[in-house]
Amino acid sequence: MLRVLFLVGLTAGPALAQPQGVELPLRRPGYWEIRMMTGGGPGGQEFTVQTCTDAATERQMVQFGFGQLGQQCQRYDIRREGEDFIIESDCQVGQTRTTARSVVSGDLRATYSLRIEGTVQTIGQSELQQTLTTQQGRFVSARCGGGLRPGDILLPGGQRMNIRDLARTGDQAENPRRR
Repeated sequence: MLRVLFLVGLTAGPALAQPQGVELPLRRPGYWEIRMMTGGGPGGQEFTVQTCTDAATERQMVQFGFGQLGQQCQRYDIRREGEDFIIESDCQVGQTRTTARSVVSGDLRATYSLRIEGTVQTIGQSELQQTLTTQQGRFVSARCGGGLRPGDILLPGGQRMNIRDLARTGDQAENPRRR
């Protein structure tokens, strides 16, 4: 379940910066294909998700994502460096602490890339796990196909979730709605 929520967060990731005062453009409404690589190197996993968005959904993802980060992160800094946006965070969820440096590049109208480097540590253990996740988003079409509606994320294996449903429940970790 945590992996699914992590994927949802990554899918919405580029939109999360806006409430902090640095205006990151919202993704263009429509159908997006997002290729992700987790773990980096030969042991990493690569997969693709599809998502459908509209202006209202993008705004809702910003509000939902920022609300979750605000509750769980001791540090959440955003700045612009040239054409890139840099997001640095230090968050604790339960017994797990994560630190991350994310770099968002691209115009978010046709393409974007997201690179997240970080560490994960279980409280009470000294060992840090290094993480690397990359994401390449590509705008496909103004119309969403395959029965996708705004907010839908089609995960590998055909599992479908809707970010609007997750935000409405307010209980993302316990009861995400799936269809």
